Amino acid sequence: MRRDVGTSDTAEAFDGMIRGLQLPTERKPQPRGTVVLPPGTIVVSADNHWSLTQDIFYERFPKHLRDKAPRLWKDKDGAYHWSIDGKPMIPPMVQKVFSHYEPVPGATSIPERLRDLDMEGVDKEINFGNAIGMFYTYADLDVREWVFRIYNEHLAEMQAAAPGRFYGVGLINYWDMARVPESIAELKALGLRTFLLPQFPKAANGAPLNYCLPEMEPLWQAIEESGLPVCFHVGEFYSDGPGGLGTTMMETFGPFRRNLGQLIFGGIFDRHPDLKAVFVEAEINWVPGALQSASMLYECFTELLDPKIKQHPRYYWHHNCFTTFMHDPVGLRMLDLVGADRVMWSSDYPHLESTYGFSWSTIQAVLDAVSEDQARDILGGTAIKLFKLG
Repeated sequence: MRRDVGTSDTAEAFDGMIRGLQLPTERKPQPRGTVVLPPGTIVVSADNHWSLTQDIFYERFPKHLRDKAPRLWKDKDGAYHWSIDGKPMIPPMVQKVFSHYEPVPGATSIPERLRDLDMEGVDKEINFGNAIGMFYTYADLDVREWVFRIYNEHLAEMQAAAPGRFYGVGLINYWDMARVPESIAELKALGLRTFLLPQFPKAANGAPLNYCLPEMEPLWQAIEESGLPVCFHVGEFYSDGPGGLGTTMMETFGPFRRNLGQLIFGGIFDRHPDLKAVFVEAEINWVPGALQSASMLYECFTELLDPKIKQHPRYYWHHNCFTTFMHDPVGLRMLDLVGADRVMWSSDYPHLESTYGFSWSTIQAVLDAVSEDQARDILGGTAIKLFKLG
C-alpha cells in the first residue's frame, strides 16, 4: 500500500520528538534515563550559543572611538537590546525570537549553563555568539576590528571561567589582507580554537567581497597556516513583512551551497588542501543534495569551469568539510552519502530549535542509527580532534 506523504517513519520520528515542544524558557534539562553511551565517549556540542549581558564594547573601546561603539541596554521587561547611535541594530521580529531564549539563565550565566549541560550530558561546547552577524556590516573598519578584538577577549574570559568546558568561536579581520595574519595570531594567543567567516562578506562600501578572487588569497593562506578550522554559521539575514520569519528561517537553515561552491569551484581547497571548513546549524540533510548538484556540474560543465578543479567535488567534502546537526532523522538516514566522520552533533543550547529539554533523546537517536565507533566520533570525538579540545 502506498504511504501517504508526510506519514513515513522518518517524518513521524522527527515530528514526534518536537511536536508540542515548549519554548526554551519553559523547558527543563532532560534526565539521562536509560541512555548508555559507548565507553570512552566525551559528548561535545559543536554548536551552542552565548549572549552578552555587559556593555563591553563601550567600556573597552579606545576613547577616540567610544561614541561609535555598539551599546547594550536592557528594557523594562529585562530584554537586552543592541543599538548604534541610538538606533536598534536588530530587527523587531529577530529581537522577539531572542526574547524567547535569552531569559534562559544559562544563556548568560556560566554556573546555570553548566548545570543544564551537566544534566543533559554535554561535557564540552563550542560557543557562537548570538547576534554576532550584526557586526559584519560596520562600514567603519576600525570600529569593526575593535568590536572583533574585544569580543574575542570576552570569549577568552568565559573560557577561563569554565576551563575545558566552554570554547568560544572568535572573529577575525577578513577584509584587510595585510592584517589577517596578525588578527588570527591574536585570536590564537587568546586560546580560541576556531572563528567565523561571514557567509556574505562585504567591503567597507557595502559591496560584496568574493572569497574566490586572487586578492583574497592571503586570507586563505593565513587560515591554512594557522591550523584552525573556519566556521560558517546560519543567521546573517532577515526578510521582513508577512511570512518573513518563516521564509527567513526556511532559507536560513539551508544556506551553505554558496560557500561550499566557492571553496570547491573557486579552487580554494585546491590551493589550500589542509584547510578545514565547518558548516554550522544547517543539519546533515542538505549535504547529499548539494554534493549531487556539485557532481552534476563537475561532469556536465567540465569545459566551462574556471578554474579547473583537480578533484571530484566529493573528494573535497570528505577531506576538508564538516557539518553539525541537532535532531535530523532524515540526515541520519543519508549518513552513508555524507560520511559519519564529517558530522558533529550539537544541542544548539538554548535556541528555540535547540535540543534543550530532549538532548538525551537525540543522543539516543544517534546511537540507534550508527555503530558504537561512529557514535563516539559523532557525539564528540570528531569535534575534539578538529578543534583540538584535548
